[in-house]
Amino acid sequence: MDALKTMWETVPPATPEDLAGARRRLLNGMHTRRRVVTAPRLLVAAGVAAAATITPLIIGTGTSAYAVTKSPDGTITVTVNELRDPTGLQADLGAAGIKADVTFLAPGTRCTDGRFAGVDPAYGGSPVTGPDELRSLMNELRSPKVTRPISIREFRISPKYIEPDETLVLEFRDNHDARVPWRLGAWLAPAGTSVKPCTPIEDAG
Repeated sequence: MDALKTMWETVPPATPEDLAGARRRLLNGMHTRRRVVTAPRLLVAAGVAAAATITPLIIGTGTSAYAVTKSPDGTITVTVNELRDPTGLQADLGAAGIKADVTFLAPGTRCTDGRFAGVDPAYGGSPVTGPDELRSLMNELRSPKVTRPISIREFRISPKYIEPDETLVLEFRDNHDARVPWRLGAWLAPAGTSVKPCTPIEDAG
């Protein structure tokens, strides 16, 4: 303690210019942090960090409409910039090991019910009545665990929740909003069953 006191006494007092400079540096640092801590920048930073730690395999034709990225940990990241070429996206998911059925829908529409039999009540079950029931379903059912959003144009698929020969049914609806360009419905259809083609109808919800 005496040594620290002696060392502290040898430090010269700060001048007004030193204090002003320190205040400027502190304020500049605060402004910088405010600019950085925004959702888009955080997403970019997360993407840069991920790119630095993994060597993904890009599957697809190079089109800017979408990209399918398979990571060494087995997860698959899907980026959808434009709702076009659903059969191409479906084929690229197949190349990544995901049996999928992909549909792109116009704004204000949805597919008719009963296209397939879901593996759990996430599809075709009774309506959720409240947040507690929703949390319970998210914990208990497999279908909601297969896909997770990453950003407004990306979501991640976890194949570990998909049983052999099950189909991942993906319904994208154009949202006509740059902030949320599309909405996604994702469910699992059982192995050995078929998924009927989507018949679009007006969505009253």
